[in-house]
Amino acid sequence: MASNMYNYICETPVVLKHIIENRKEIAKEFVEKFKDYEIDQIYVLGSGTSYHAGLSAKNYLEELLGMKVICMYPTQFERSEKVFNKKTLVIGMSQGGQSLSTVAGLDCAKAQGFGTAGVSANRNAFIFEHADTKTLIEVGNEKCGAKTKGYAGTTVTLMMMLTELALAKGITTEEKAAAYRERMYKVIDNLGNVTKAAVQWYGRIKEEFLPAKRIIVVGYDGMYADVLEGALKILETVRQGVTGYDIEEFFHGIYNSITDSAHVFYVGSKGDYKPRTLKLIEILSDWTPHNYLIASPDGVDRASDKDLLVEFTEDPLFSAWEYIIPLQIVACFAPEDLGINPDIPKDPNFHRRIGSKNMEGVTNPYGVEDEK
Repeated sequence: MASNMYNYICETPVVLKHIIENRKEIAKEFVEKFKDYEIDQIYVLGSGTSYHAGLSAKNYLEELLGMKVICMYPTQFERSEKVFNKKTLVIGMSQGGQSLSTVAGLDCAKAQGFGTAGVSANRNAFIFEHADTKTLIEVGNEKCGAKTKGYAGTTVTLMMMLTELALAKGITTEEKAAAYRERMYKVIDNLGNVTKAAVQWYGRIKEEFLPAKRIIVVGYDGMYADVLEGALKILETVRQGVTGYDIEEFFHGIYNSITDSAHVFYVGSKGDYKPRTLKLIEILSDWTPHNYLIASPDGVDRASDKDLLVEFTEDPLFSAWEYIIPLQIVACFAPEDLGINPDIPKDPNFHRRIGSKNMEGVTNPYGVEDEK
């Protein structure tokens, strides 16, 4: 079975560079609208991959802007969030652009007098009709239910939008922005190496992994968004029970549930939690043989063939683009080996049936519309 998903994973470096290089044109409408708008805080609304992309960008945005960035599901914002600061900007993100919950969140923000911005890969996105500005995620048409390049593409689009706005407002300097971009390019240039190593690693673990019925992903710090996104990708395509946890949350009770049937992926990024991750693997190895470490070799004294040890860039703000790749590879190849096409959702008409997206005029329910 040949899916589109692997090709999209491989395209990630190209689309990220494209977005960075074309950042001024991509962000032009957004910057023009909000350069004179007083902003004290920003809400980033999105569901699924869009929500995780916001989380992935959050640390960078707060460091760059020196203001609070709050990532939230649109439904929570619309139905229960109380916003007391009127100098609030609300950004709604939906790669396919048809999410009715994101529309509801944007409408709620607009009703309170907040500035609103829509972000989508669909030029004709329904969410654009409910926002003050529209910004295109230029990743192309990702005809796949489980988005991959769109995750990092959404993250870097959000980063570029707000970097250009920060420059226009005098919040940052071009010198500082260029230094950030240099770090971004370093990570992007390593994605091919990570992808190649991840494919080989999957080949080593697949026979053990394919029968898995319970799968857990753990991680920490700036890679927590990857924990959630990786769990979602595997859940969407392998279609077994998958959960993702911050490692400290895992320590506080989840460990009790581990049996010999649990398969655990550890996102072991650089930091003071990495030694504790290795200790956790040592402990859990007495309970389950199915432990898979994803990390740089540094500090790993007892490696297993089940581990993916590759030189990650280990940038605290941008290495989420690297660490998600191995989990995306599992989410792409494992369903193919199980006889499942990862491009196609279990029920292609689910959103139409449940009423979660505006499907009027949408002929490709797995991605954005082809450009005419």
